[in-house]
Amino acid sequence: MAVRISSPKRARVAAGRPAGPKRPRRAIERPNASALAVERAAEIMFLLAEWGDGSVTELAETIGSTGSAVHRIVTALKRKEVVVQDGDSQRYSLSWSVLSLARSLSARADIRTLGHPKMVRLRDLSQETVTLNMRSGLNRVCIEQVESPHEVRWVAEIGRIVPLHSGVTGKVLLAFATPKETDAYLRTLDARRKEEPGVPDRASLATDLQEIRQRGYALAVKDRIRGISAISAPIREPGGMVSAALTLAGPAERCTQEKLKAWVPHLTKAADEVSDLLGRSRWQVPETESEAR
Repeated sequence: MAVRISSPKRARVAAGRPAGPKRPRRAIERPNASALAVERAAEIMFLLAEWGDGSVTELAETIGSTGSAVHRIVTALKRKEVVVQDGDSQRYSLSWSVLSLARSLSARADIRTLGHPKMVRLRDLSQETVTLNMRSGLNRVCIEQVESPHEVRWVAEIGRIVPLHSGVTGKVLLAFATPKETDAYLRTLDARRKEEPGVPDRASLATDLQEIRQRGYALAVKDRIRGISAISAPIREPGGMVSAALTLAGPAERCTQEKLKAWVPHLTKAADEVSDLLGRSRWQVPETESEAR
């Protein structure tokens, strides 16, 4: 049974904002005042996205800052046309120019729509959970899943951040990253092994990644989570870049190595089909525009 976790409500501030505790202050290193200002600017933008608009007082109380500091930040954001200020109420809101920040992700958003029918087909074939995952820096995150109908099943946590060296999904994304990105990640392992449990050594992970590249997919019985077996295949974007993967996983007692290998052709076919659809969705000319020419 999956447990859904919702985000906490914002603190009660002026103008009847929802009740709830203030955001906890993170115990992280802040090297200088400029970095802190950037963090607070990001928090302000997320709050305005959630609220619609807000005053300096409301924003300052919620992020735990002073009114003067927040005023300096929103003034700078206003100069950059990221936020706008209502002339009558003096309240701030995001400007339409923020849409440009999401432009590079707009095509990626299509991947959930394009991939879902293929994921349903895989789930129906295997009766196991199928997930869609994206690479995010040195980590990966599940953005969509189609759950197994079995009462005992594996369910992913959508939005959970997992390092790339952990599990078949991350290893596929790492194996098919650019050589520069893969080498850079491998160089971080020695330091991480001293601080994090379960981090593999550089040589063994490099060997795993080479085998995955040769096979075109990753397979593991009793993978990252004890008792769970999985297979994963890369989704290629136009130009060959890989930043997404399809994964099929379930309890090891059902998902034997023989079954996983039997499902591999279906998984890789689905990933290739999503790759093809993603490429066409990026580059095809809309019919109306084509006809106009």
